[in-house]
Amino acid sequence: MNTLRTSMAAVVAVALAAIGAWPAHADGNASLTGTVLTAGGEPVAGAEVSLPEVRLTTFTDEDGRFSFAGLQPGDFLISVASARSGGVVARVEATADGAEPVTLTLDKLVHSHGITVTAAGVARGLGEVAQPVDVLGGEDLLLRKQSTLGETLAQQPGVTASTYGQGSSRPVIRGLGADRIRILENGLDTGDVSSIGPDHAVAIDPLAAERIEVVRGPAAVLWGANAIGGVVNVLDGRVPDKPAAAPVAAVVELEAGSNADKRSGAAKLDGGGGHFAWHLDLYARDQDDYSSPAERPGHGGEPETGTVENSWAKAQGATIGGSFVADRGFIGIALGGYETEYGIPGHHHHHHEEPSVFKEDHEEEEGGVYADLEQRRVDLHGQLDDPFRHFSAVKLSAGWRDYNHREMEGDALGTRFDNRWTEGRLDLVNEPILGFTGTLGLQVVQRDFSAAGEEAFVEPTETTKLGAYVFEESSVDPVGFQFGLRYDRQDTRSSDSDLPDRDFRTWTASVGVVWDIAENWGLTANLNRPERAPTAEELYAFGPHMATAAFEIGDPNLASEVGQGLEVSLRAEYPRFEATLSAFATRYDDFIYLAETGDEIDELEVFQFTQSDAEFSGFELHGHVELLHSGKSHIHLGFSYDQVIAEFKESGEPLPRIPPRRGRVALIYMGERVDARVEGWWVDDQTRVTEHETPTPGYEMLNASVGYKIFTRKTVHEIIVRGRNLTDAEAYNHVSFLKLAAPLPGRDISLIYRLLL
Repeated sequence: MNTLRTSMAAVVAVALAAIGAWPAHADGNASLTGTVLTAGGEPVAGAEVSLPEVRLTTFTDEDGRFSFAGLQPGDFLISVASARSGGVVARVEATADGAEPVTLTLDKLVHSHGITVTAAGVARGLGEVAQPVDVLGGEDLLLRKQSTLGETLAQQPGVTASTYGQGSSRPVIRGLGADRIRILENGLDTGDVSSIGPDHAVAIDPLAAERIEVVRGPAAVLWGANAIGGVVNVLDGRVPDKPAAAPVAAVVELEAGSNADKRSGAAKLDGGGGHFAWHLDLYARDQDDYSSPAERPGHGGEPETGTVENSWAKAQGATIGGSFVADRGFIGIALGGYETEYGIPGHHHHHHEEPSVFKEDHEEEEGGVYADLEQRRVDLHGQLDDPFRHFSAVKLSAGWRDYNHREMEGDALGTRFDNRWTEGRLDLVNEPILGFTGTLGLQVVQRDFSAAGEEAFVEPTETTKLGAYVFEESSVDPVGFQFGLRYDRQDTRSSDSDLPDRDFRTWTASVGVVWDIAENWGLTANLNRPERAPTAEELYAFGPHMATAAFEIGDPNLASEVGQGLEVSLRAEYPRFEATLSAFATRYDDFIYLAETGDEIDELEVFQFTQSDAEFSGFELHGHVELLHSGKSHIHLGFSYDQVIAEFKESGEPLPRIPPRRGRVALIYMGERVDARVEGWWVDDQTRVTEHETPTPGYEMLNASVGYKIFTRKTVHEIIVRGRNLTDAEAYNHVSFLKLAAPLPGRDISLIYRLLL
């Protein structure tokens, strides 16, 4: 605790010093206007135009025009990015007497490099990262959004989801989930308990997301030991980091779906003036039990299809944020809340009586088990550019989470989970030192967890984490080098005096190479050694866990698990063709998993947390081919394929719930106003299973969508009709604990409306 308080005090002191160091901002009288064109000379509507040096961003209108006012005279770096037409980076001049409008022509080859990735450390382009990273945003994110984060990302290369009905689903990356995948919101942990059970929802609703970054593979150097398998970073703009582009700007999204009678809506407002920028978002969703054509166990043992009972879900949330923005940085804060209730299919408990404060009318709730989750959070972010000699920026992030999760059966309370999470990060971005630039950082975490009730399988625990890390990079054209090193200290305490306290000291290291081997070809390689200390649940669990249908027993003597891995990616980028092939292999010494003991307690099979060496390997392929480019119209053929194999090293037996191989082909049309796509998925049978796991049949699924945009002088209206599982295929998710009780939904037709103003 003393270490945590001292570190947090240092973080606050730096923030206060940063505020005092900022100079006053002076609005200028220069302006900058221009037009954005495709390589074929056609105007580009809706392109993002940024002046990164002064943190200003705007979008082109239907004629491809943009403008900035209130600038100081001089040269500016300008960056333009378009999802369909590529990007460009150039130097332009703003003058007080009104310079001639500039014309910027997009280059298709800049597309990937123009996408900035923050989850990989220092912000950089996709082509400059030494491990596989995907960015989901814009139109693609709008079409992928589902009720949970896991389902939203389940069609990304190498990513599946631990579906548990419509209310709970967590991303699984290359067969790894739970505590090995770190889920972030603007670079800070969600502070929920989704990693300790698949029935616990992630405290993020995709309705609030503006962009989602996915790092596939170990990212523990920057994000801590529980990023040993990957990172998901959800960006929502809740703490503005640049001046407001307009006094008020708004985005409204509405959706209605046929399956489960889905209704959802979100509104985001951004604005400000002078030094101040603010953000407000509101969102809500409600959906009934969904329908599936897949057979599942019914009442009396007879198989049934149709409505999956007790699979309803609803959620709501809001956040308000504001920032002080100056010439050399910003500091801001956001206050938010999130609430969700969702049915848990296939589970029936018997609880003692206690009324639910948040319960509303749902026929399913009267006899069904459901979860009631709420979270309150505070986020603080800041940055000061050129703070002192040898450093180009200092970045501050801090967050507080108050999480409460209750499992109910009607009006009866079964189990209550409480989690208090406090986190602080301080990053120093150094200027070149022996040719290397990068980040030196400090991270502190305090977690207080407690559970009470029939399924309280872990006594109250307190966990303190302290991490120090360095990540540096250099380049000697055409090769870039990256290396990282991190030290973590984790102290875990249980309220049970009979259980020993555990302290862990872990080291994580990585070395990466980014090599432009030819004009249109790039090669990246990453050698990593991640290390993860066991969680409090793995150490101290003792009790029934209905989400896994097991009586779980921890082992307070567990050691840290250590990985050794290699990843290699080959990237090709041509004007009409892009593709990336990634291969990986990782060995984990002392891999922690639940092993069956053969015993029973209270009619539940007993599983013990234990350790054994394990190996993960596989590859991912994704890309697209431009079939036709005529004026403002494009037709693309997209494709992807991924496969992972995971087994115990000594026995060669497979690990449980490893996703099967799968492939995707999509035909995409992008026009000035019309977007249309048809997408086919193939998922193979999963027959490589453990002794206590059943095989899962494969399936084929057809999805499609068509959208139309209406441009006016100040607004953009978009109407989309989206169809999922159009053939009403029977589909089971092998990764899910409820794959038979809650198969994937059947046919769904959704109507989506989005307004930008």
